[in-house]
Amino acid sequence: MLKKPLITLTNAASLAFETNGKGYIGFIAELPGAFVRGRTEEEALSKVDWEVRFYLKWLGIEQKWNYNTIVVQRHQSSLMVEDADNEILLDADKGTMGEEEFTNLIGLVWFSGETFLRIYNNAKFKDWIDEARIRKTFYGENPKSIQEIFDHVKNCQYYYLSRTKIEFEGKEKEFVKIRGFCLRKIEELYRKYNNSLIFETDNELWTVRKILRRFIWHDRIHGKAMVRILEKQKQLGIIDKYEDPFYFMEAR
Repeated sequence: MLKKPLITLTNAASLAFETNGKGYIGFIAELPGAFVRGRTEEEALSKVDWEVRFYLKWLGIEQKWNYNTIVVQRHQSSLMVEDADNEILLDADKGTMGEEEFTNLIGLVWFSGETFLRIYNNAKFKDWIDEARIRKTFYGENPKSIQEIFDHVKNCQYYYLSRTKIEFEGKEKEFVKIRGFCLRKIEELYRKYNNSLIFETDNELWTVRKILRRFIWHDRIHGKAMVRILEKQKQLGIIDKYEDPFYFMEAR
């Protein structure tokens, strides 16, 4: 088990928003992978305190800071933002990344993956279908069971690595081994170019820092979906309890 990474807190939660007019998603620059969503910007902003609180609790950090919420960036998009599709390159995704920051971010990606895997491993009825999740999304059929969600996140790790345009062969099959492979390749890029390269892939801009942030975000958004299925199983009397190491249900 890796040590929990450190987060440097400031006096502000800096929000970068993306919208298509139908939905809003905001990313908290100081907390890589932390996000809020809403039908309006105001609705999303109302969720910032909860997201900050339980993101820090996930890392074992007691919230002692008094912060202001500041919108520092807005991005207009044609993507299905209401369905969590997003493309924004945060201003915070750019610029030089020091050794300590990079090591910390890699550790955070590892810990995020371990947390996501913990939810999956402790779920009893992985193939139980939540019929409310049956619908089309921008990437195809919406995953409707814990197993389908897990498989989606596992395989998307190679997708994030592919944004760098480096050549690789994805041969690993296990979640942890795939993550390790991807992070080693990303570290090779960092050692050679730091965070200086901006990759344009499928009309979207990426940096090393953005890719690492998106790993964490993807774990969180789909980890939340798995926990919601588990909560539904509990309400139906299928299970008595479940693991929620991200503390998503405490934010209800």
